Amino acid sequence: MLKQMCNSFAMSNKDQEYEFLFGVEGEGDMADKVLNDVTEGPDVYSFASDQIYKLYAGGALSRIGGENETKVKEMNTTGSVDAATITIKGENQLFAYPSTGDNCYFLYYDKRVYSDPSKVATLDSILDLAASSGKKFHFKLNDDGWYLSSFFFAKPSLKYNVTYNDNMVEEKVEINFDSNDGLEVMKSLRNYINHDAMVAQTDDSKIIAAFTPDASGKTTASACVSGTWNAKTLKGLLGDNLGVAKLPTAKIAGQQTQLSGFMGYKLIGVNGYSKNKTEAHKLALWLTNEQNQLKRFEVRGFAPTNKKIAENSVIKNDPVISAVLLQAQYNRTQKGVPTNYWTPMASLITPIITAKGQGKTISDNELLELLKATSAAIRK
Repeated sequence: MLKQMCNSFAMSNKDQEYEFLFGVEGEGDMADKVLNDVTEGPDVYSFASDQIYKLYAGGALSRIGGENETKVKEMNTTGSVDAATITIKGENQLFAYPSTGDNCYFLYYDKRVYSDPSKVATLDSILDLAASSGKKFHFKLNDDGWYLSSFFFAKPSLKYNVTYNDNMVEEKVEINFDSNDGLEVMKSLRNYINHDAMVAQTDDSKIIAAFTPDASGKTTASACVSGTWNAKTLKGLLGDNLGVAKLPTAKIAGQQTQLSGFMGYKLIGVNGYSKNKTEAHKLALWLTNEQNQLKRFEVRGFAPTNKKIAENSVIKNDPVISAVLLQAQYNRTQKGVPTNYWTPMASLITPIITAKGQGKTISDNELLELLKATSAAIRK
């Protein structure tokens, strides 16, 4: 797909001669890969939005200005432009081209278990119906702070804040997860993790395996939390029985509260050390234009950031993209995340799962101590 996009770019710029060299890396790994040897790095590359400060600090991003800046801001959603923008000395500066806006998670479910869509509105009913059907609900809450954040973000009072210097290097990190509201979230997590139908230690391969029918046609999963990357596979397994919805509400401090999460964007950057910056910026704009964002949706099922495409009836009627857009209303932009956030959050609930396996229940005081230790590891 990318080669086709680049070839069409070359055909549209016949006054130039191009040689394209392609490398394959995950967007989540791009900052480390590019900064490993930034002067010899790719001219143009795709990356996850939460890496923009790190890439900028390493000189790996070339600022976007002039006509390109105008086009990016006119074409794309406010959230995606914000994800591509860095505020430096009070000035908002654009450093990337929004590519896709679907890097979030939502709910997939089997309509044969949840024939009434209202039954997937709350986590309680999802788990209870799964249990009564002899099935499991997969939600990767352990070993992954990205998914676990959905519970903490459900409480607007729970926040982190990073203070950067003029070079976008972290100077101070504040977080208040070790508060009373944070403890209420942990108590809620303890309750749900201890439910017989909850599978909190899972991943994409286990989710797909759980939805794959055995020789008798039976599956072990009733629902899961995942993203667009599993849409085609799950559709192939469940067909018309596949249901899609926003995340459910969860009972926190006795009240049903909407689970939130990160809203990440995939951005395309131009290397600050590129020897071909003018052409690199032209290519980056081309790769993220209306035509190619539509191609990404058609080929990969990725949600566009282009406002015009978002109004396309085909996209509006796509259940997966509809779930993404609905969930996005509750999510927090994945930007300005503390560098030390991911590792401590990944192991936060491991003791709850360990206690469950031993037939024990971890105490409130132990939950608070876990929060204190995790918050201390994140603060700076």
